[in-house]
Amino acid sequence: MTGRFFRKFYLHIVIWVILLLLPFITYLYQPDKIADFKIYSALSHLANIIFLAANFYLHCYFVAPKYFFGRRKIFFLLIVLGFGAYVFLNYVIVYFNPDGEFVRFKKENILFVRLVIGPGIIYSLCMITSSMIFLYNEQARQKELNKQIALEKTTAELTILKLQISPHFLFNTLNNIRWLIRKQSPDSEDSIVKLSEILRYILYEVDGPKVELFKEIDHMRNFIALQTLRLPIKGDVDLHIESTVKNRMVPPLLFIHFVENAFKYGVDSKKSPHIQFQFIAIPGGIIFKSVNKILQSTDPQANEGIGLTNVKRRLLLLYPNRHDLSIKRTADEYFEVTLKLMTDED
Repeated sequence: MTGRFFRKFYLHIVIWVILLLLPFITYLYQPDKIADFKIYSALSHLANIIFLAANFYLHCYFVAPKYFFGRRKIFFLLIVLGFGAYVFLNYVIVYFNPDGEFVRFKKENILFVRLVIGPGIIYSLCMITSSMIFLYNEQARQKELNKQIALEKTTAELTILKLQISPHFLFNTLNNIRWLIRKQSPDSEDSIVKLSEILRYILYEVDGPKVELFKEIDHMRNFIALQTLRLPIKGDVDLHIESTVKNRMVPPLLFIHFVENAFKYGVDSKKSPHIQFQFIAIPGGIIFKSVNKILQSTDPQANEGIGLTNVKRRLLLLYPNRHDLSIKRTADEYFEVTLKLMTDED
């Protein structure tokens, strides 16, 4: 941003210097004319450039921002007054010219051209250019403002979604612990330790928009350990992380809903559960897979609930066109979730 400002600043200086030196370029090709050089003409040209530059920036950064959109009459009135001042400046320059330009132009009937038509063309070009720059800057400012508003809206939405997920997760976890305590299970103490780690993670680790993937995986391990303690029948529950998976930054609590659903629909009191979770490395991202044997009669896809809706919403906000979520029920009664995230960190 700063570099862009200074580049624009230097560009303006170069343009005004070129305009200032423009009348003297002929001396480079006709050095013999240097003898005809007149101080008054040079000072007159300098006065013109200073006046035009002052009006250019006054119009671009004060008059146009203040009056262009709301008070057009004042806007055009100030332009007319500026033009009148420019005509008066040229009148003074011509009138007090020691070479008698005023009398000569009057005799040749071109005084109106010299004092009105010529300055009018130059002044109009100056104001048009200034207005175009103002409108361009205003458009860029409005675009930046809209982006900021959209970003703030997205941040607010993500905060709400995250708050919706966390209480839902805690509610289920507390129910699990209550179940263990009622059974007077010796694993109750361990489950409380796991819960404390889960609470610490939710309270202190997920304040920002993203967390380390390995911390998210540790959080999932604690949750899976809690869920495994309450299994009525021992079965196959596995979390596999490929050795090539990198510690990327990911949104917090993004995968936990799929873990919850796997236990919700993949566990009952009569059959052995088969639940697998997997993290796979791919160029520029990761793939998370969740597979569970459907042991509950209710179809998981028919009961998405607020959890999955929120996950999909977060993915749309955080990874637009950079994620792929596949949820399906296979012919052999397995429920498969595949989430591909392009984190663009390679």
